[in-house]
Amino acid sequence: MIASARRILKGRYLIMSLLLCVALPTQAQWFNWFSPDEPLQVVIDDAFINVYAGPGSGYPIFHVVEREEVITLLYSRTDWIKIKTKRNLEGWIKRDDMKLTLSPDGSKPDFPDNKQADYLVDRFELGAAYGDFAGADSLTMNLGYRFTKNLSAEVRYAENTGQFSDSQILAAAVLFQPFPEWRVSPFFSIGSGKIKTFPSATLVQTEDREDNLMQASLGAYVHLTGRLFLRADYTNHYVLTSRNTNEEVNEWKLGFNVFF
Repeated sequence: MIASARRILKGRYLIMSLLLCVALPTQAQWFNWFSPDEPLQVVIDDAFINVYAGPGSGYPIFHVVEREEVITLLYSRTDWIKIKTKRNLEGWIKRDDMKLTLSPDGSKPDFPDNKQADYLVDRFELGAAYGDFAGADSLTMNLGYRFTKNLSAEVRYAENTGQFSDSQILAAAVLFQPFPEWRVSPFFSIGSGKIKTFPSATLVQTEDREDNLMQASLGAYVHLTGRLFLRADYTNHYVLTSRNTNEEVNEWKLGFNVFF
């Protein structure tokens, strides 16, 4: 009975792992987000745009680019973007001037705003969340590292305080975020770790338990400002006990995360 349940459990998580592995190669560009990007070209859609000698209004205007001229965007710095003209002149335009340009196909260019631009190149993530762990109060801390803008690994530590027992969880997970540039950006993750349970018995002596667990999470990041995000998670825990049956625990939590 126990062996059969564990085979079913492992099969469910194996399916999730395979889906993750299949999804990633189909979007190969996701593995290259931290590599130098191909320069984006846009077409001026206004009478002209001023080009500054440096990234600031205090620098002189030394050139203008005119309507229908193609410019290449090299990189950004806060509210400024470095460009190159068709004559190979390099200078800076205001980020707001991107509203006065078009992509070569005539659409508005997909360019992250300055509030998200910095976070999109940050590697580390630190967060804290509060929630409900099967009726117990849950406080979770997480530390993550992004390999790409879509794929990261994180370590989670949680303290759960309930009426009948307390528990601690230490786990590691892989997190996949397909659309990090969205203001509300969904993610899912799979992970595993250990849970230690401390029964709150007063009359009968009980033993503390330590079991392995597996996790599957769905959630979303909500961009607030700069590098600060609201993060909401729903996590399903499978606890692999040494008893006749395994345990399944659902958890909801809400917290704040910062990228750096």
